[in-house]
Amino acid sequence: MRRLLLVLALFAALFLDIATGPRAVAQDATPAAGDEELAGVTFEPVAISAGVTLPSPADLVLVRISIEPGASLPSDAGDPSLAVVLVEEGELTVELDAPIQITRSGAFATSIATAEAGGEFAAPEETIPAGETATLGVGDVGYFPPNIGGEIRNDGTEPAVGLAFIVEPSEGTGAEATPAA
Repeated sequence: MRRLLLVLALFAALFLDIATGPRAVAQDATPAAGDEELAGVTFEPVAISAGVTLPSPADLVLVRISIEPGASLPSDAGDPSLAVVLVEEGELTVELDAPIQITRSGAFATSIATAEAGGEFAAPEETIPAGETATLGVGDVGYFPPNIGGEIRNDGTEPAVGLAFIVEPSEGTGAEATPAA
């Protein structure tokens, strides 16, 4: 379990902390014995999407997306890209033609704490059925599989901002890659 948590922590550091640039972070806890090389470094795992089939080879794209109030971003059913989106500000309303997984803010940390206390780790994903509307707030993470139609919009009164990690097939793999928005 400790190795899984370290891998999850490294994943979070690579895709969240480093990507968002320098910032001050307080240490949450004293490092466990044997972790002296990590003293002064903290990680904040946010979500995991396990068992995802990835295209190979692929391009990895990290982009910050801003959607003004009343605006929408269409999702093309022919786009082979997949994405993991972390809402940083505002709210995103999603309505897509396939099921999506959402991890609500704080749920992943709670699952890890349960596992560290000797309980069973359970991925805290919530599945939103195809065609249903879901709202993602600050700290929520959504996994958007490839080839789904629909839209992501801002029904609120403030701009919505999200950090999106996108995996798209590289050109020449037999699948037509669509550039990220």
